[in-house]
Amino acid sequence: MKVKTPFFLFLFFHFITSYSQTTDVSIAVVAQDLSGNDISQIPIFEQFQYLVTISNSGNSVSNVSFSQTINTNATIVSYISQNPIGGTTLITNFSQNANVITGTITSLPAASSIEVKVIVRAPEIIGGIATNANVTPPTNSTDTNTGNNTSIISIDVTDVPIDFTITQTQISPPEGTAISTWNDTVTYEFTITNHSSIAYPLNGFTTFLSLNTPQSYGKPFAQLLSVNCINATGGTNCIDTVNITPTPVIINSSAEVTIFDFEESHEYSAGGSLTFEMVYQYLEPECAEIIDTINVTSSGEISLMHSNLSANSSNTITTNLVEAQLCQETDVCIETVQINPLPVNTEIAWNEPITFETTICNNGPLDADVLVSFRNQSNNAFWNIISITCEQNSTTIPCSSLSFADADQYWVSNLFNMPVGEIVTIKTVIVFLEPECIIGSLDGIIRTAINIESDEVTDSDFSNNTDFDYINLPTAEECDSSDIEVTKTQINPVLPEGETSDNTTSWGSITYEVTVSNLSENATIFELIDYIPTGYSSTISASLESVTCVATTGTASCFPIENANIGLELDGIYDDDENNPDLFWQILPEENRQLPALSSITFHVIVNWFPVCSAMSIPATNLVQVDALAPYADFNQTNNNASTTTYFAPCIDLIVQTFPEFPVVTVNQPFHWIVDITNSTMSSSAVEVAFENELDAIFNIVGTPTCVVTSGTAGCITSFSITGNHISAIIPSMEAGATVRIFIPVEAPAFGGAFINTSEAIPSAINNEELTPETNISISSVQVLAPTLEKIFNPEEIFEGEESILSFTVFNLPSNTAQTNINFTDNLPTTISIAGDAYWSTDNGCTATFVGEIGDTAFQVTNLTFPEGVASCTFSIPVTSNTAGNYTNNNSNVSNQNNIDTSNTNAMLTVLAGSSTNTTENCLEIPQGFSPNNDGTNDVFSITCIEEYPNAKLQIYNRHGALVYKNNNYLNSWDGRPNHGVLHNDAKRLPVGTYFYVLEHKDLPKQKIGWVYLNY
Repeated sequence: MKVKTPFFLFLFFHFITSYSQTTDVSIAVVAQDLSGNDISQIPIFEQFQYLVTISNSGNSVSNVSFSQTINTNATIVSYISQNPIGGTTLITNFSQNANVITGTITSLPAASSIEVKVIVRAPEIIGGIATNANVTPPTNSTDTNTGNNTSIISIDVTDVPIDFTITQTQISPPEGTAISTWNDTVTYEFTITNHSSIAYPLNGFTTFLSLNTPQSYGKPFAQLLSVNCINATGGTNCIDTVNITPTPVIINSSAEVTIFDFEESHEYSAGGSLTFEMVYQYLEPECAEIIDTINVTSSGEISLMHSNLSANSSNTITTNLVEAQLCQETDVCIETVQINPLPVNTEIAWNEPITFETTICNNGPLDADVLVSFRNQSNNAFWNIISITCEQNSTTIPCSSLSFADADQYWVSNLFNMPVGEIVTIKTVIVFLEPECIIGSLDGIIRTAINIESDEVTDSDFSNNTDFDYINLPTAEECDSSDIEVTKTQINPVLPEGETSDNTTSWGSITYEVTVSNLSENATIFELIDYIPTGYSSTISASLESVTCVATTGTASCFPIENANIGLELDGIYDDDENNPDLFWQILPEENRQLPALSSITFHVIVNWFPVCSAMSIPATNLVQVDALAPYADFNQTNNNASTTTYFAPCIDLIVQTFPEFPVVTVNQPFHWIVDITNSTMSSSAVEVAFENELDAIFNIVGTPTCVVTSGTAGCITSFSITGNHISAIIPSMEAGATVRIFIPVEAPAFGGAFINTSEAIPSAINNEELTPETNISISSVQVLAPTLEKIFNPEEIFEGEESILSFTVFNLPSNTAQTNINFTDNLPTTISIAGDAYWSTDNGCTATFVGEIGDTAFQVTNLTFPEGVASCTFSIPVTSNTAGNYTNNNSNVSNQNNIDTSNTNAMLTVLAGSSTNTTENCLEIPQGFSPNNDGTNDVFSITCIEEYPNAKLQIYNRHGALVYKNNNYLNSWDGRPNHGVLHNDAKRLPVGTYFYVLEHKDLPKQKIGWVYLNY
């Protein structure tokens, strides 16, 4: 029967493996052109590459996860892994989801690295783009330094002149030749050419027709029958044939009418072109008032996300058509007279009924469908319509077929047919309503009109289509007067900040002071609106945060604001059909708010503005309007409105990229951290940009940072402030497109690992607003190579007062070059002390000085030297403790490192209370160690009285839980050589270390599980 590995053993091995499996993976990204030169700027739509370096400064680790997020506006062209160093495996399971690339590095040994090269096409939109790359060890490994697991850099996408043209030719019939008859076709060719130095996409193109002759000649119809790409040059691919559904479109004015609209993006190579054949059919037009040849103008237009050096529109072609049929004409007419009271010029009393008689006629020669209307166009005078009556005895048209819609200040008839020679009479009775008072002039005006609505029929004489009547109304009392004034002032931030385009303020909340004053001797009821004006939707929006009454003068008193749209975002676009403005707050007429004579009331209004980025300063205008209500009229309306404009900081787009001069350095090697700060070409000028740089504490700054301008115009940094490893400075100015490069001279530490630098550029809020804050910070790392240290206790579990061997294995660099002056001090955990002399377990020619006496709590190694070609060496020292507990000895216990990477050291010792014995049940005594070095002592793993247990099964596992030795009839024969596993070699003994045994026999009540230390 096959015996399964005990679950306890599995958990034990899993604990040992997961606890001891530490590593230090790091990642660094740099942007390069396709030749491998580092860049901080890239032209639009150009290809460039991100070179990602993934390094391991810790223990070997498997299944390391990599991911990189690319700006969503950029296009990922390709990605590969390359240049594996130190036994790293290439990534074979790359995956892309949108603009995120992921992959797994199956094996990443200690002191190894691999590159990922990602080819990217820059977006068509200028400005900063960021990338974020991450590397993560598997869940069963602990990364001792997660700060270098992320790298962030940004570059600036710059502009390139783009030059496209569109030209057209009329092919059939030739230009200047008219079509033969209606329904004939005309063939045009449109050629689109990219004259730019780079390949670039068009968003699409559109073709138009417009009427080139007067409408009186007729308005033709056209429809597109087909569109085909018939020629492509310069490497540009033809667009597949476009499916067209012919649809007639009327060409009725000189305004362009769209005939074809292609809205798919298509890339045109530099110097490339496409030619399209388009066939139009011209259909018979509406009738003409004048007989003459109709002609239309054909044109085309391209659409692209960039300014164009050439015109976006094509040349125009005049296409001659034929004549339209002559329209039919008739002459309808209207006349309105006042018939009661008479005479007409008699003054009319308020609320006195007035009767008007409207006569409608058709002078021929054709019947026509018509609409009739009757309107009040008086000034300061309103009416009520009492009745509208069709006079049946004046016409043969049934009055029952006519209806009239009363819309208060006017009426309009239904559509009805008016025969030639017919007359229709309509009587309208109205009364004018007496106003309480008026402001300005008063008059009474009535307008009547008739319009032909029949197709193919026009009016031969428009002079008799309208009639005006004037009413002599009585005078009205002038309204009582008042003088209401409103003022509005920005009070926070304090002016002049934000007052002009040259003195801007930061985005956000502005506090205004609004004061309403009554300058007259009459107490007056008023209304007020405070609003954002129209036309701001593309540049700014805002929301009201609060409005509070804060002060009064005279006998006025504060009152709460009942109608305030707090928190509602407004954009200045009318939200209803009545064109009501976007209101922050208002005082309504029905609130009946009265302002006493010679008094005022003051409000503080806080508005939060949300500008849309612009390279120019961004104005935000806030308006307030106050009006006196009846019975008082405001005789001075020049002070009834007030506005304030605040200028917000223009946008900039700062892009930061930091990277080491070399991706890998050795201990104590001097090099530069490089920081590129770019102000995008789409930005305004940047003023007083703060530069902040935080170096990992292990770096030594070995000189003064320097600044150079690598492109554009900028004021470079002249003075750096250094506090510890924090560097700060001010870049005085950066015009759009400028790049400043900062060199920070540092010295790598005396020990190995992966260490980061973080750089940031922060705009001055009152001068500039950042468009893409994610591009303002960059994180990168550098790998410092050094021999690595591994520690282990053996055994890892002792009783109080017993000894354990603390072994140190130092691994050379992968190249196994000669190493000298390796130093470190291991500060033992509390209560653990040295119990004997240090000794070489495996020197392999290495030499060192060991410092540590019995009872000491620190063990010092100095001047450890590797001969060339030696991969590792191991030395050990006995330790003990009289205090039970779990003790960890890791990187935090190491000090005074030189030319050594201790970041992944991790050893665990458990001290148990009481004492122990190695004698097991049934006389079996299993040793805790043996040394098969052929010295005649302890050369095999010898278990006392094993011969009494024939067919005893022995299994040996390494510290990672892998089976390395198996014997189903063990008789003290194992000498440290493996006989199991895919990599076993019977001629080569297993390495020094702790191994775990499982001994099984049918006469034993349970498996014997324990550890044994193998040494030579």
